[in-house]
Amino acid sequence: MNLRIVHIAGQKAGTSQIFERDVVRLGRAPDNDVVFDANHDREASGHHAELRREGGAWYVVDLGSRNGTFAGGQRVHQRHPLASGTEVSFGAKGPRILIELVPAAPPMAPLPPMPPMQPPPLGIAPAAAPPRMQIAQAVQPAPPAGARVGQRTIAMMISQAVAVASGRQKFGRTAELNAIVEEKVTAATASQRRTAYVLGALLVVALLALGGLIFWSTRSQDEIQHLREELAQMPPEDPRRKEIEGRLGNLHPSNASFGRNLYDRSKKGIFMLASKGEGFCTAFAVRPSMLATSAHCIQEAKAKGSVVALENEGRGQARFDVIEMRTHPSYRPTDQESITPDVGVVTIRGRSAVVLEIATKQELSGMGAGDDVYLIGFPGRLMDTTNPAATFLAAHIGRVTSASGRPAAYQDAWLVQHDAATTRGSNGSPVWSGQGKVIAVNSGGYLEEGEEKIAGRKTEVVKASPYKFGMRIDLVEALLK
Repeated sequence: MNLRIVHIAGQKAGTSQIFERDVVRLGRAPDNDVVFDANHDREASGHHAELRREGGAWYVVDLGSRNGTFAGGQRVHQRHPLASGTEVSFGAKGPRILIELVPAAPPMAPLPPMPPMQPPPLGIAPAAAPPRMQIAQAVQPAPPAGARVGQRTIAMMISQAVAVASGRQKFGRTAELNAIVEEKVTAATASQRRTAYVLGALLVVALLALGGLIFWSTRSQDEIQHLREELAQMPPEDPRRKEIEGRLGNLHPSNASFGRNLYDRSKKGIFMLASKGEGFCTAFAVRPSMLATSAHCIQEAKAKGSVVALENEGRGQARFDVIEMRTHPSYRPTDQESITPDVGVVTIRGRSAVVLEIATKQELSGMGAGDDVYLIGFPGRLMDTTNPAATFLAAHIGRVTSASGRPAAYQDAWLVQHDAATTRGSNGSPVWSGQGKVIAVNSGGYLEEGEEKIAGRKTEVVKASPYKFGMRIDLVEALLK
């Protein structure tokens, strides 16, 4: 029996394949027999599973995949027999196929031998070919359909046809007629040649412009990084800082599609922390089984008791139990007068599909006021534990300072102020740089006091400031060792 695979879920849904071989390999790597889409079908591993024919029966064998193989709704631990109608999925929510066992096609019968050709009877000459056939053999055959021909070939064909039709020439070529026809063809195609030359010149100019743009963009990125590193090494009072900051403002490029690409590649590494059906904070994967978040989110989680991490866009089904929680050793929740390192980590039972890329020390030292930053988190009013869907925000760095709000050397400048419109549920969300690397953990915002008239009376009120802050991501390193 041969194997027919019908794709019923995933990027290949609606297509089918038939295999006559004994082993069929499936996965996202390009050397498989069935190749799943590397971006859409992320539940599948590179070399996920094999379908094997053994003794006339078919089996599915898991190759140590990350998210498991399921046959008929049951997880395959070693191998599982297959029958027509069995559904096999690669990961609980990954691509899914339907197995059909079809009989092999019967071999084709050999064609009967051709009867031998009989010679004509003696004394009878073979019939002569009609004159039209002789003419067809003498005229130069037309080029095959789709073939390219040049001017000279066209001229030769026209002159030969005219000569034959007029009877002035018997299948030969006349030099004078050839010259006339070639002159007319050249004149008729002159405008086409000029158009082709102009288009060719425009194409060369466009390619040169594109190459120059790529070269300028690459050089600009290198110069931006160099200036940032130079700025990070200068003391706050250095008079050259203003000049370098001005050059950075002129060089900084914009990228309209960057945010979409960042969200698509990071969304499965973002999690909602929830307890008893209610979400309260955001976390993100810094290790396959470890998520970073804010320390005050961990304090709230400990007070709630049982906590789970819900994967972004996981429909509430991709959930992981939180089995351990730790806060930064210098975090002081009872200190109301100062800001302390508000970061922590939670350990989950299971593995995240995506681990976010963390900025290096050199990249962290180069960030500064005016840089683009991006956040993905779960705003409090939009938290839905049955269908977690994170919100993407774009903002700018306002300042990078010490906990006291003053400029400081790198080791003390771990407070990253920004202007993203975050709310309580976004606490613990990652803050990305313009290079797509995590630079901070979003922690919350300031409170501002002021007077307002309420019912005609001046009243002291406390409002949330539009300025928020995050903790530089390398503070988490103390919890990863």
